[in-house]
Amino acid sequence: MTDTDLAFASIEEVARLYRKRRVSPVEVTKLILARIEQLNPKINAYITVTYELALAQAKKAEGELFPPRGRKGHRDRGILHGIPISLKDNIYTKNIRTTAGSKILKDFVPLHDAVVWTKLQEAGAILVGKTNLHEFAYGVTTNNPHYGPTRNPWDVNRIPGGSSGGSAAAVAAGLCYGSIGTDTGGSIRIPSSL
Repeated sequence: MTDTDLAFASIEEVARLYRKRRVSPVEVTKLILARIEQLNPKINAYITVTYELALAQAKKAEGELFPPRGRKGHRDRGILHGIPISLKDNIYTKNIRTTAGSKILKDFVPLHDAVVWTKLQEAGAILVGKTNLHEFAYGVTTNNPHYGPTRNPWDVNRIPGGSSGGSAAAVAAGLCYGSIGTDTGGSIRIPSSL
């Protein structure tokens, strides 16, 4: 399997590869972070990339899934264990900047996690970053005036839709395996269709 094949594998396929010990959470997370470093400047799917946190979470997941021989501690949290994901940047993450795509909140760091992120952490998911969005999730283009437009990875001259365009672009470009967006009036549905 090539790195590109691995980057575009499904969550189920990556989870199966982990359990067969064909790849590790650290290897996969490093691959995704390298792809973000390479492709995000053109696509602009991420506002914040959580390199250190992602690698720490990957090491923890690897230790739980693959404890050293003779040591206890194997823990399999399920299919999301060790899977790199992203969150739309309006979802609260304790100690991680959460801008909601706004200049007003450029330095806002929540004191608690949103329930969805708490549940993903319990499932062993790895956060690689916070994705770009239409400011305050109020629009359909993800043409953000403060953090720049997100571009459609299949044609960078087109929009990815919005307001969860950064989440959609990150998944479509193989920059994470899944992403949590939000949808009030089509903010997930529009990017999914584009």
